[in-house]
Amino acid sequence: MRLLFTVICVLAFAKAYSQQPIAQDSTVVTIKKPSPVDAVKTFFKNFHAQDTVALKESILADITLTSLSIRGDERRISNTQIAGFLKGIASIPDSIPFEERLIEIDYSNDTQVATVSTTYEFYYNNKLSHIGTNKFTLFFIDDKWVIVGIADTRIYGS
Repeated sequence: MRLLFTVICVLAFAKAYSQQPIAQDSTVVTIKKPSPVDAVKTFFKNFHAQDTVALKESILADITLTSLSIRGDERRISNTQIAGFLKGIASIPDSIPFEERLIEIDYSNDTQVATVSTTYEFYYNNKLSHIGTNKFTLFFIDDKWVIVGIADTRIYGS
């Protein structure tokens, strides 16, 4: 009888213990949403590398680059299809250094659309060609920021 009582107590205790919460290892993973500024910086990294494949992947296929060129009192607007822009980048000879130095970067965004503005100096063959401002419009598509519009000013010395 005593043995039966001991077995019943052990079983009852085991059942009660098995219903207790068990501490488990848990890892909290925070997925950081990419920044529209990082997308623009990556654009320029690929621009300087003349990596037109990577540039094409970061830009909506049918956008137009709109530029306002200013030379003294003359102001001229030009529109370039993105395919023409990429062809122009690819055609720069390796022997000619070029760099668009970003001076200031400012942005505003919500969860789906962003604008990134950069002031810059553009150097071609190690000489200052022009200065200006870039305006990028980006949409958050497929977990990344995609450039859907580019406008810039190009201010040339007199």
